[in-house]
Amino acid sequence: MTITGEVIIFFILAIIAIACAVLVITLERMAHMILSMVFTFLSIAGLYFLLRAEFIGVVQIIVYVGAMAILFVFGMMMTEHRVVAFTDEEPSKGHKSLSFIGVAALLGLILYGLSQFQLPTQAPQYVGSAHDIGLSLYGNYVIAFEAAAILLLVALVGAIVLARKEAE
Repeated sequence: MTITGEVIIFFILAIIAIACAVLVITLERMAHMILSMVFTFLSIAGLYFLLRAEFIGVVQIIVYVGAMAILFVFGMMMTEHRVVAFTDEEPSKGHKSLSFIGVAALLGLILYGLSQFQLPTQAPQYVGSAHDIGLSLYGNYVIAFEAAAILLLVALVGAIVLARKEAE
């Protein structure tokens, strides 16, 4: 494998994504967690751009970086959670052994999946373009697309009904 600029950028973005994802669960201040999550989402969007899936990268930025991060900031402001408190209790031996078994099982599944994994011989052309996604959504996956639309409509109506009951 030759080291090209694309490979270097891939590893940089992957390391940023992993490091920021770890910071999301280890930091104590909610604002720092949100900022770390934004950088995680941005680095994942960079990976999409690197894979020439520009449409998916833009959607990642708009939906996750924009909408979700703003939603979390508003949630933080409304609930006034400044610091996340972690307990100082030592986990019991049962918890430690269950954690070890879970991690070992997950590692075994990952290793099994990697042993069965085969790379395709040729990458599909323009998988992330808006035209191909539209053709796929309205062609092969029209039933799932319509089901998702109905599910979102039901969720919206339910949110309105719950908001009206609380207002009264």
